[in-house]
Amino acid sequence: MPNTVKKPKTSFNKLRWFLIILYFVINILMIFTFSDPNLQSVDYFLATAFIFVLAVLHGVDRYGKKNMLIFFLITWAVSFTFENLSIATGFPFGYYHYSPSLGMMTVPLIIIFAYFAVGYLSFALAHVLTGQYARKLQGKQVFLVPLIAAFIMVMWDLTIDPLSSTLQGMWVWTNPGAYFGVPVSNFFGWFLVVYIFFQIFALYLSRYDTINDKIRSKITSKPYWSEAALVYGITALGTILFIFFQYNYITIDMALITVFTMIFVALVALVNISNNPELDK
Repeated sequence: MPNTVKKPKTSFNKLRWFLIILYFVINILMIFTFSDPNLQSVDYFLATAFIFVLAVLHGVDRYGKKNMLIFFLITWAVSFTFENLSIATGFPFGYYHYSPSLGMMTVPLIIIFAYFAVGYLSFALAHVLTGQYARKLQGKQVFLVPLIAAFIMVMWDLTIDPLSSTLQGMWVWTNPGAYFGVPVSNFFGWFLVVYIFFQIFALYLSRYDTINDKIRSKITSKPYWSEAALVYGITALGTILFIFFQYNYITIDMALITVFTMIFVALVALVNISNNPELDK
């Protein structure tokens, strides 16, 4: 009888990588639809759906269904509360309202899904940058990881808000501000809000997170963590490609800011992942 050698289980998830490729293609195709307002909304919904699904699939491997649901509920409750508060009172972002193109609700549901999806990616990258690949958050990391995640997520808002509001009118600022029409208070407000839901989730994980052998086998690999960095980078690419639709000082500046914030973070994360000896190939 010939010897049979079992092949080691691979952590390469074909479904997620297929969706990542599709997400990349969608961002490229958006170049050809920027000029049509109706297609812009379709693109925004489609891109958000893809990144949401990718975040869920990736997060379930690390935290499980229950904890990912809890993270979604935390992000929904915190972001929905502060979005409505700011629309009514101007705190913490400033006075604004959403365009009907995103839905008829005061705070469109797609905004909550975007908070969750990019929030999860930012949280995952914060783990990469602090070396918390397969570790339960403890000690100072319970506070450091949410803090870094908040910076990473605000980078995204720095790059998309002027394009989405000033140029596309998806939301309208009552009193346009100094940052390409966006009030500076918006970004401090964003940092506050996203830090709050990251911190709540981190405190929850510090008590209830468990990493068994099954979970560890999935998340101690370079392909797994590279997914989060690539999806975050592809999201940034969509902002850079906006210059093919409108070539003006706002789109050029947003592309530059994106390169030196989001793209930089994605590259640093990929380098850290590649050089980490604790992770399998």
